[in-house]
Amino acid sequence: MTGKIAYQGEPGANSHIACNEAYPALEPMPCRTFEDCFAAVERGDADLAMIPVENT
Repeated sequence: MTGKIAYQGEPGANSHIACNEAYPALEPMPCRTFEDCFAAVERGDADLAMIPVENT
């Protein structure tokens, strides 16, 4: 377990904030694309990925 959660975007983005709120024990790992987030989990570079399903 790496203790990381992948998200699409830059530090400070809404997804980064959501990662910190939902999984404060995991280190947020920024990714350029959603596909990069999935790949990070598949490779074992991250334990989880935070993928938004809605933007309000």
